[in-house]
Amino acid sequence: MAADSGDNCIKTTALSGGLVVLSERLAHIRSVALGIDFRLGSRDDPAGKSGTAHLIEHMVFKGTRDLDARAINIAAETHGAELNAFTDREATCFYGRFPGDRRRPVAALLAEIVSAPEFAPTELEKEKQVVADEIRTADEDPDSAAVNLLLQAVFGDSPLGKPVAGTLDSVAGISPADLRSFYDSFYGSGCCVATAVGDVDHDELVELAATSLDRPGRAAASRTPAAFAPRRALVEVRPELSQVYVCLARPAFAYGDQRRYALSVLNTALGGGVSSRLFQRLREDEALVYSVSSFTELFADTGLLGIYFVTDGRKLGRCLAVLSEELSRLLREKIAAEEFERALNMTRSSVLLSLESPTNRMMRLARTWLMLGRVIGVDETLAGFDRLTRSAVSDLVEELLAPDGFYVGAVGPGGADVLTDFAAGRS
Repeated sequence: MAADSGDNCIKTTALSGGLVVLSERLAHIRSVALGIDFRLGSRDDPAGKSGTAHLIEHMVFKGTRDLDARAINIAAETHGAELNAFTDREATCFYGRFPGDRRRPVAALLAEIVSAPEFAPTELEKEKQVVADEIRTADEDPDSAAVNLLLQAVFGDSPLGKPVAGTLDSVAGISPADLRSFYDSFYGSGCCVATAVGDVDHDELVELAATSLDRPGRAAASRTPAAFAPRRALVEVRPELSQVYVCLARPAFAYGDQRRYALSVLNTALGGGVSSRLFQRLREDEALVYSVSSFTELFADTGLLGIYFVTDGRKLGRCLAVLSEELSRLLREKIAAEEFERALNMTRSSVLLSLESPTNRMMRLARTWLMLGRVIGVDETLAGFDRLTRSAVSDLVEELLAPDGFYVGAVGPGGADVLTDFAAGRS
């Protein structure tokens, strides 16, 4: 079944095995951004085997039935291609960027890598060492550690609360049989989308997908629904640091919620730029921080609105007090008309500027399909912002920023007591 979208000629074809092919031809682009995405992320890892999806992402590049890792790398670079992959909590993406006149051989190579991994024991043992170094690097980085602590504070011991790469112990316990079982059970066409943007031929991509990727498999792993832990602060004390790295969050809503447009604008107004409330107050007016921002993290079934900042450990109490004052002022005064227009324009601009990149366009198409089962094009997104009202953003302020505490993840020389009080709403 094939369909054309009115949004800049986005084409969609659903194959008999369940795989979906998406393409968007951009006449002015002479390269291709291709992604093969699976609706399988770290939240789908088997119990006691966190890091499985991420390890599979690594291992597909270590060899297939016909190509070893060196041959894969040589083949890619022979055609001028850059291949890569990432895993997050919702999905795994294998992708590449390459010249349009090399799209057939590179697409075939990426399809082979994804569809026929070997999981050779010797390669697995080497790659587990690489992943262990990746885990140690993240653990030692205060930014990454604070984010992981925040998600653990929010979701506890559930899959969403675990690091994407797993832990040193969990990765050490993953065997070739574990990878093979998980891959064969779930990496089928029912949870896969192949997406290409740029100098593409949709029919050519459909033909390749039908022969190489459209294979039987379960639609998706059985997921544990998101569940929030009691509100709390998780603080890792590192006496050698002078700065405190703090992540705060409040529950929001799922990726598919229509209020996501209002949330994006609220995020921009709160901490999304240099004119935002938090940047102006905490950095420009009070000189309490070098870095401060807000963020959103939307999953398939829930979401977060968060704040991140780094401050001198001696300023932490004052920083939290000023932050509370600014949030109270926002709750009291809501979003002003001029502030709404500025944040709306900045948010729309961010969307448009990101789409100058074919890779960003490809990833956006794939993500909306995986999360919502349909394409959300640029025109539909911009229309969503055009319909947005200031009152819709103010309503979210009331809903998401009530003064009853935050989830907290932090790393620094101290501050556990004051952050625990802040988490409980006792600022």
